Amino acid sequence: MSGKIIRLIIMAFVLMVLGIIFAITGAFIGGRILGSDSVGFGALGLAIGGILVGYPLGIIVGILLIKKLFHQKGSVLLSVTGSIIGTIATVALAEPLKLNSSPYLLSGTFFVLVTGLSLGGFYLKK
Repeated sequence: MSGKIIRLIIMAFVLMVLGIIFAITGAFIGGRILGSDSVGFGALGLAIGGILVGYPLGIIVGILLIKKLFHQKGSVLLSVTGSIIGTIATVALAEPLKLNSSPYLLSGTFFVLVTGLSLGGFYLKK
């Protein structure tokens, strides 16, 4: 039983690292789209958008790699659905739950919710 829990924690950590790599790449690309000095905060908005797209994309790529390389049984479709629901839920609940009062709270909730729902969806039975 403890081996399965340790494997799940390692998978979540690897997915978070891969998601953060994709999020940084997405933020860099999003910020570079309007990267001139005359635009102002437009580049910041696109950088945040790049994080919102990049992190779930990194989680999905990580799930695909785990399934192919380690032959884990699970549902990729439900994992993708969980990743999308986690992203939408974080954005939708940021204001009502006052998650945007602290950037650490908002980003932590985003990272944990997207990763948790994606892994939960992966391990659900079809």
